Order: sequence, then C-alpha cells, then structure tokens
Amino acid sequence: NAAAPPDQLSLIPLTYNAAYSGSSPLGDLVKIDAQTGIISGIGPNPGTYVVSVCITEWRNRKPINEHRKDFILEVQSCDYLDADLPDQIIECKTLAVKFENQSSSSSILRYEWSFGDSLVNKFPQAGTVVHNYPAAGVYTARLTVFGPKGCVGTDSTRVSVFPGFQAGFTTNGTCIQNPYLFRDTTRSVHGTVNAWKWDFGEDSSLSDTSLLKLPSYSYLSAATKLVQLVVSDSRGCRDTVRKNLVVSNTPTVPLPFKDTLICSIDTLPIHITNTGQFQWQPAYNILGATTASPKVFPQKDTWYSVVMDDKGCKGSDSLLVRVLPFVSVDAGKDTVICAGDPLRLNPTSVGLQFQWTSSAGETIAPEKNPVVRPNQAAWYTVIANLGKCQDKDSLWVNTLPYPQAYAGRDTMVCSATRINLEASLRGTRFAWSPTNAMLNANSLRPVVAPSKTTTYVLSVQDSLGCPKTVRDSVTIVVVPPLLVSAGPDSFVVKNQPVQLNASGAETYLWSPAKGLNDPTLPNPIATPDGTQDSIRYRVVGSTGICSASDEMVLYVFQGGATILIPSAFSPNGDGLNDVLRPIALGLSSLDYFRVYNRWGNLVFETKQIGQGWNGWFKGEKQGPGTYVVEAQGIDMEGKRLYTKGTAVLVR
Repeated sequence: NAAAPPDQLSLIPLTYNAAYSGSSPLGDLVKIDAQTGIISGIGPNPGTYVVSVCITEWRNRKPINEHRKDFILEVQSCDYLDADLPDQIIECKTLAVKFENQSSSSSILRYEWSFGDSLVNKFPQAGTVVHNYPAAGVYTARLTVFGPKGCVGTDSTRVSVFPGFQAGFTTNGTCIQNPYLFRDTTRSVHGTVNAWKWDFGEDSSLSDTSLLKLPSYSYLSAATKLVQLVVSDSRGCRDTVRKNLVVSNTPTVPLPFKDTLICSIDTLPIHITNTGQFQWQPAYNILGATTASPKVFPQKDTWYSVVMDDKGCKGSDSLLVRVLPFVSVDAGKDTVICAGDPLRLNPTSVGLQFQWTSSAGETIAPEKNPVVRPNQAAWYTVIANLGKCQDKDSLWVNTLPYPQAYAGRDTMVCSATRINLEASLRGTRFAWSPTNAMLNANSLRPVVAPSKTTTYVLSVQDSLGCPKTVRDSVTIVVVPPLLVSAGPDSFVVKNQPVQLNASGAETYLWSPAKGLNDPTLPNPIATPDGTQDSIRYRVVGSTGICSASDEMVLYVFQGGATILIPSAFSPNGDGLNDVLRPIALGLSSLDYFRVYNRWGNLVFETKQIGQGWNGWFKGEKQGPGTYVVEAQGIDMEGKRLYTKGTAVLVR
C-alpha cells in the first residue's frame, strides 16, 4: 500500500466465496485436528485451493514461536475409487479361494492383489481372481486399486482356508407309526463339528427342528419330506445339505429283485437289508421262511410273498422265481471282418454268467456282449451259466487285411517345377485328390506341377472282402520364386574398382569372373582394364534347391574421372529415366548435386552418389522445362571435379 509508512506492511484482505473462509479454506466438510495437524473430511468442488497451516510452538504454556506453511491442493472430479473386500472369507471345500472387488467404481485402471502367502502373487488387470493357497491356515489378503492421476484405494480381509469340510447325514426309519432316526455324517478335516440345526420338513408343524447331533422325529403325515441340516465346525466352516425322505404309511420292503431266473438244480438266496420280523409264503421249497435272508429251491415258476413287521410297521411285497430245466447258448453265425476292427459278440441265451475264450489268446471281458478286436482268424467260444446249469458254443471269425496306401515321401520343389509322385499300394482301386495340375491321375506316378504347397491324398480300396477305404497323403512344398537382383547398371573409369551388389538369395555366382576379386560374393569388386567399353555381368543366386539370375551392365569410361549429367529425364513412373542423377565416374565422394528452376530457386540437393531428383518440389510436381544443374566431387586421386549444365524435364 503506497499510503503505508515504509516500515509497515499493509495486507489487502482476501475475499472468500460462500462456504469457504480463512478458518475453513476447503469448506465446512474438511477439518484440521489442532493437536495432530491431520486434515480430513470430504473434498470440496473440483478446483485449485491454497491452504495455509499455522503451527504454534509452546513452552511453559506460553506461545514462543509461530510457523506458517502454504499448500496448493488440486481437487479432481472423478468416479469414486475404492477397494472393497468382505470382512472375512472362509473356504472349506478346497484350497482355491475366489476374491472379488465389490466396488462398482469405473475409474480403476489397475489392480494389485497380495494374498498373504507370497509377495509376488499379483494380478494387475483382474478385479476377480482365484488363488490357490499352498496349505490350510489363516491368511490376510490385501487389494490395492490404482486410478487416474495417482488415486489409490486399498482394503484387506481375513481368509480362513480349511478344506475337507463335507456335510452329510443318513436316516433310518420304516413308516409313520415309528420315529425316524437321523445321524450326522459330517466330516471336518481341520476342525471339530460343534453345531447342528435340523429341519425335518414337516410343513404342518413348527416344532419339526432340533439342535442335537443324533435326533429322532415322529412324522404326523405320510409324504415326501425335504430334510435339511445346517452344520458348522470350530474353524467357522458352515454348510447346508438337503435330502428328500419318503415317509410312508407302511414300510417299503427292499426286495433285491422282482423277477429272476434259476436252474431247476439251484438254490437261490434272497436277502433283505431291513430289520424286523418276516414271514415268507409259500412255506415249501424254502429255508429260513421267517428270516430276512431265506433260500428257495422251487421246481417250477413260483411267486414268493413276504410280510415285514418293523415294530408295528407292516409292509408286504412279492417276487417271481422262474425255473428252467437247463440252459442253452448260441454264439452266433460265423463272420468275416477287417483285421483289427471292433466286433461286438451277440450270443442268444437266458444265461446270467458268460465266460469267453479266443483261440488266438485274446483277453475278453466276462460279459454277454463283449467287444473284441481280432487281428487274425480265430474261434470265439462262450460258456453260459444259469447257476449250476451250463452250455457252450463257438463261432469262427475270419479276418481280412486292410488295403495299404503309400502316397510317397514329402518333397520340396521350386516354383514352376514338375515332379513325379511315387506311390505304392495293396488293393484293387485307387484315386488321387486333388487332380488339378496333375497329369496321368490314373497312375501311381502322376506328374504334378503345383503353384503352391499342396497335399495330395491317395485313397485305396480292395475287393477281397475288407470294404474299407485307406488313405495316405504326400505334401509337395513349393518354394516361392527367388527375386534375385544384380543391381542397376553402372559407370566406371577403366582400372578403377567398383563394387557390385546382388540381393535376393543366400549364395551367389557371378560371370564372367574376369576382373572380379571373388565371383562367389554377393558384392564383389570389379576392376575393368579398359579393353571393353562395357561388361555384361550375370549373377545366379541360390537359396536351398532353388535359384534365379539377373544381369547388369558395367559401362567403362576410357578417359579420366568425370561427372556426367543426363540432358533430359521423364518422371512419369514407367521405370525409364524417372530420376535425374549424376553419373560419377572415378569419384570417391560427391560434394553436392544441385538442381535449380528457371527463377534460380534450389529445388533439389544431395551429397549421396546414386541419388537424384524425381521432379517434385515441396510436395508438388514441377512443370516441364529446362533446369540448371551443377555437381562437384573428389576423384580417387583427391582432385576436385566440377561440372555445370542443363537438363530438360519432359512430361
């Protein structure tokens, strides 16, 4: 303030917007702890804020010093960044635990997981991961999420991993007159089962529950009940198991069968698993007629009935025992198959047990309809049993060999090459596929000329009894054509070395070899002696089994080193005289090559031998006309050469 004395400081008051003040520079939702200096709360609207924090030093309850620090805070507008995990995860089935960030924030750019068993177990891009822990135990897992401009969120959870907890129960009961007994069969590998909650599924009652381990319950009505057990252990594992229980007015008699067949000389045991009192009828040809496991030996077809009494619950049922005086078996008709093919044997018999043998020693499953794979002709014999009654029969299985096909060996050829396929077979008919680009397709040595890599399939059939088609294939790999280049034509002064440059292959051979330091190099040095005005060099390049060639002309200048500039060029894209470039004969380096238009503007310049002007300047085609050119370079002896002239651009 100019009006203030020079030894005083006059401060201009600062005007705050509404909701902000000197004591609340971030709004009334942000506070500072006067004792710790921690600033916390909900940030204000997006923008840049200046906060000045004043710290007072006290001694003997008197302020002795004051320090101020200014902070510049930038509040950004963004989706709320958060890592949100449940307070606890308990996994009691396996060692694999699924983790999921429960936050719906869309501004998360990267996730970093740490599962408490390894510092390197992280998944940068996954909000949901499954981690396999090495062993049972309690771990602390942590999730850190990263958002734009350095925003970070984190959360952790306690993970209890105790696999091997399996809930289960069994029931024992017969009918509605007696209580049903329930037995918990829950298995806990790492803890002790210590809590049970039963729901016996009686919809008409509110007292059909129990907290006992081994409860019993008397049902009020006969129906199918849904019984539920919720069980937990000392490790915090908890599971629910549900089963349907059929509650009957009368007990079900669990007969082992309803209809069976025996031989007249056999005795048949019958076994019922339930307990109680039993009475079987008829009472003849039976042993143990008042037990759960009688033995019967009827001489004709007989119905046996039983009454079961389990503590007042009575039920009944019956079964039929059919009796045969003997058993017979027909192994089936003799047959012919292809060697090694599967064949299902299908005998005709009422026998209950079957035993097969093969004259070829093949192992066969002891069942009525086994599958065999004969590789040679053989007798297959079956013994059928019905108790002690037995019969035997055989069938002959003849085998015929499969046709054989050999399409030949895979081969690599050069492009545009013909080759004979070399096939062989055992059969009576064959066919090739595909047949395009194939001569003599009805031969085992057809001629093919594929334009690309092709697989030819030979299909062979036989008329000797095995009606199967056998196939084999041969692949002809076609090497793409080589694009060998000998390089552009060049000019040289006699007795002056020049380097040739070939490309497009792996090995090279130049001819004629006269004047070359090594004709097998891709870039040999040529030194013409001047006896010829030009030398046409031909290079043959090879890669693997394929080769190609190209030529270039080396023009020999009989005079000394010089710079020649063409008098015209036509940059029309036809590949002929499209570029205006100097011909540097005997030069070791080029100082410059420059092109000027009619107004004296420089439109092109280079110092690289071999480069030139394509008729463009500043992205535009230049019009036809005469252009001034000049070039300067240094020859092999260190002398500086200069030339100047004109060139006509023709369009």
